[in-house]
Formats: sequence, C-alpha cells, structure tokens
Amino acid sequence: MTAWVGLTGGIGSGKSQAAACFALLGVPVIDADAVSRILTQTPDSEALRRIRQTFGYSVIDSAGCLNRAAMREYVFADERARQRLEAILHPLIYREIERQKAACTAAPYGIIELPTLAEHPVFRRLVQRVLLVQCDEKTRVQRVMARNGLTEAAVRAIMQAQAGDEQRLALADDCLVNQGSPEDLSQAVQRQHRIYLQRWSL
Repeated sequence: MTAWVGLTGGIGSGKSQAAACFALLGVPVIDADAVSRILTQTPDSEALRRIRQTFGYSVIDSAGCLNRAAMREYVFADERARQRLEAILHPLIYREIERQKAACTAAPYGIIELPTLAEHPVFRRLVQRVLLVQCDEKTRVQRVMARNGLTEAAVRAIMQAQAGDEQRLALADDCLVNQGSPEDLSQAVQRQHRIYLQRWSL
C-alpha cells in the first residue's frame, strides 16, 4: 500500500520545484492545484455548473471555463464568496485526489502537493505525513515578483491572506529548506527521498 506525503509551503517557497524533483526520482506526484484547474477548465463539469449557479456567468469565459482572474478578484474582495467557492471545489478536489491515490498502489510512497494545507486542514486526512518547504520571506517575495511580474505590495498582500509560517510549521512532520540553488533543493529532496524509502519500503 502506498503511503502519502503532503507537500506544502507558502507562495514562492519552491513547492512545485520540490515536487518536480520527487517526480524525477520516480515518485508519484498529485498536484491539488492541477486537479482544481482540470475541474474548472472542463466545460459543463459539475464544478463549473455549480459555480455558474452560485456566481453567475461573469466568472465564466467565452469557452465556458472558469475565468480564473475574475474569480480571484471576486473572492479576494469578499470572504463569503471565497467560502462559497471553497464549499463547491474542496469536496470535488478531495474526491479526485482520492481517485488518483487509488490508482497508485505500486510505489512505496507518493507526494500530494497541497499549497493551502495549513488553511484547510481537512486535506490532512489524505496523507500520512506533511513535508514543509521552507524559505525566508524576502527570498519568497523576490521569487514571486520575478516569476509572476507582480509588485512587492501585491505579493505581500497574497502572503498576508495565507497562513503564517508558524501555522505551517505546526502541521509539519518534516522540513526541506530551500534557500539556495536548484541543485541544493534537488540534493535535499534526494536525502528526504532516501528517508522515506527507508520508512516505507517493504
């Protein structure tokens, strides 16, 4: 039976890069954000039907998919709207992750990338352990500004809306520090991979 590790961390911490390093080692990786995108970019899916019923066509694009930018603005300005959206999406995301987990039984362990695990601990039930990718705030801000073309104020506003480092650390069983180069991160992932293989290999 495959064990599952929840990979989490704040914006700009390097979660996706760490997940890619695990994938290169042959570890199955499930990305909760990718699951969400599939659910909301498939016209006439259950998720989109319910989003249309709740929020109207202003958040649906011409192809019948979710207009992510419009939806982001909507929920960023309205806490109740964010809660309604999460009430629609989270059970569907959870169900799809469970489906993907069930199809993955040969590997000793797998990774589920869960960016908002600290904000939504219900997803903790999907995993046996939590691996936190850590990085100082200044470096994270610089990375997101370079990657997304956002201003420093915009990046800090996103960070302010997320769980803090202390909340994430309280959930973590293991930590990866990502302060250096991509090669440093790759080596840290390889070390953690060996630890997990020792823990879960038959």
